[in-house]
Amino acid sequence: MEIKRKIASSPRPSRGRRVAADVAAGNRAFPFHSSQNCTRKLFRREIGTAGNRLFNSSNAQEKFRNFQLQEEFDSYDPKGNWFLQLNFLKKCSKITEIVAAKDVVFALAQSGVCAAFSRETNKKICYLNINPDEVIRSLFYNKNNESLITVSVYASDHFSTLKCRSTPIQYIRRGQPDAGFGLFGSESLKWPGFVEFDDVNGKVLTYSAQDGIYKVFDLKNYTHLYSISDEHVSEIKISPGIMLLIYERCASHVPLKILSIEDGTELKDFCCGSTSKERQRERNNDRGKRET
Repeated sequence: MEIKRKIASSPRPSRGRRVAADVAAGNRAFPFHSSQNCTRKLFRREIGTAGNRLFNSSNAQEKFRNFQLQEEFDSYDPKGNWFLQLNFLKKCSKITEIVAAKDVVFALAQSGVCAAFSRETNKKICYLNINPDEVIRSLFYNKNNESLITVSVYASDHFSTLKCRSTPIQYIRRGQPDAGFGLFGSESLKWPGFVEFDDVNGKVLTYSAQDGIYKVFDLKNYTHLYSISDEHVSEIKISPGIMLLIYERCASHVPLKILSIEDGTELKDFCCGSTSKERQRERNNDRGKRET
């Protein structure tokens, strides 16, 4: 998961600044009379005391003014999903994920059915569920090799293990979703194991709960780069170029490590102290244990 810091900025002046002008002078200086004019709304935002709050409410109708419906796709096809084995896969459900890969659009339903549509013909190409008991959980478009990665679970496995498959877009265009190949077959991705795709760094992070090992793969060719086998790691955060390893809490601090995401080299090792609220919570927990 990429760590981002959002900094909110506003181009409007502070509330303490006010420019007063009469109606006639205002019309001469800025002759935009229509309240629906975007330029006038921007002008009001800059000189008004209400600032962005009034601008956002008055500009709501402008956001989608130039948006027009191009095409509608329906992933529910009672005649085309006859091969699906599970009853809930055959039911109509809402779309939870949409992925666009050039001229192909993928729509994943909440039930676990994924359909591919062509932008050129505006018709459904095929379903990505190649097995009758397959439930697709997530999609990822790999721009490095023009392929779609599906993460699925299967009824035959009691929906307990994540299975990844890579299918080239060119085969999906031809209606051949079974032309893909499996990924990370050597990894046991049972709960609480996971797989995380990092498009920014071009890496894949997997965690095998059975072995207690984190592994990093190259997103271009899926080769294994290195492993992290420290059993005390509780969480890993990914940022551009680095990984933050968060260890299990010690007495009054949390050990942290920063690694290079390219080769796993340790860049920094430090500790983060607990806040006063966290220390008070720990004391209360210890007191409760002694009383019991």
